[in-house]
Amino acid sequence: MLGDVLTSTVIADQLKKAFPSASIDYLIIANAAAIVQEHPSIDGIIPVKKADMSTLGGIISLSRKLKQNNYSLLIDAYCKNNSALLSWLSGIPQRIGYNKWFAGLAYTTGIKNNPDKKLFATGLSIGSRLILTTPLIKNVDWHLKPSIHLTETEKQGARKWLIQHGLDINKKITMVSVLGSAVNKTLPLKKMAAFIDQYMEGSDSQILFNYIPSQKESALNIYQACRKKHQQRIFIDAFAPSIRSFLAVLSQCHATIGNEGGAINMAKALNVPTFAIFSPWISKEVWNLSVDGHKHIAVHLKDQRPELFTEGTNKDYRKISLDLYENYKIEEMKSTIEHFIKYNRLND
Repeated sequence: MLGDVLTSTVIADQLKKAFPSASIDYLIIANAAAIVQEHPSIDGIIPVKKADMSTLGGIISLSRKLKQNNYSLLIDAYCKNNSALLSWLSGIPQRIGYNKWFAGLAYTTGIKNNPDKKLFATGLSIGSRLILTTPLIKNVDWHLKPSIHLTETEKQGARKWLIQHGLDINKKITMVSVLGSAVNKTLPLKKMAAFIDQYMEGSDSQILFNYIPSQKESALNIYQACRKKHQQRIFIDAFAPSIRSFLAVLSQCHATIGNEGGAINMAKALNVPTFAIFSPWISKEVWNLSVDGHKHIAVHLKDQRPELFTEGTNKDYRKISLDLYENYKIEEMKSTIEHFIKYNRLND
């Protein structure tokens, strides 16, 4: 997932800070490579296809490529069966991963994934990555945050793109993550329309819908459910042609709101204010990166209806996520939305 790829860049940042002369490569799924392009702490990218990591033959072939590079250190931030197998087969002298059942074989050092919850009150996922550097670094910088790096040429291209698609770059622009990566990560369509309407009542921002082409019909349904007076400020047919161009467009927005997920995390990495609505089964404690209640706000059904979460695990809530979503009350977000708009000056 793009959010995981982005979050794990803090490992490279920490290593480069402690060992400036180190050469650091990042092995990731190819379609996520754009997220870390131009990153100053990453010297090389090893793009792999999903098939490379899903078959024994692919993993063996990839391990041989790693051996050719003579690495001295491997950090497995994914720590699933396939990445653990790759770690073991690579034969790299020092291998660090989480202390799971396969750690004794796959890694030379297994780390318990228990970052300090007080230190990471806004984003345990950051702590989970940085804790993997503790065998190497005595004084870990626990305040590192993920960042995305764009060239000035890319930013200029994004401004031109926005103008070409009818937006006024002299006025506020808000990107809306109208649909999540899955149905169980997506606020019901009518509730999303109500959320957008509530936001547009307080902000005169232009609205740029973010979704993938296969979600066009659902996005259109949300658009049509929005109030007629707001539809004229909603741009639904503007598709950035690539992830890098999308990131450049996102960097020119004044806020990003909607379903919590990759777009929200990328906005934070670009220093764009965010308002995230969490899926009922996703842990806010883990993914509320940099949330301060002002520039970055996150709402979870558990905040509105704590009685619905007295028993069960995230896996249990995932099974009934669609039913839980129906309990979200958009009207109860009104004051929070108004504060977000006022604090981030999205109404002037």
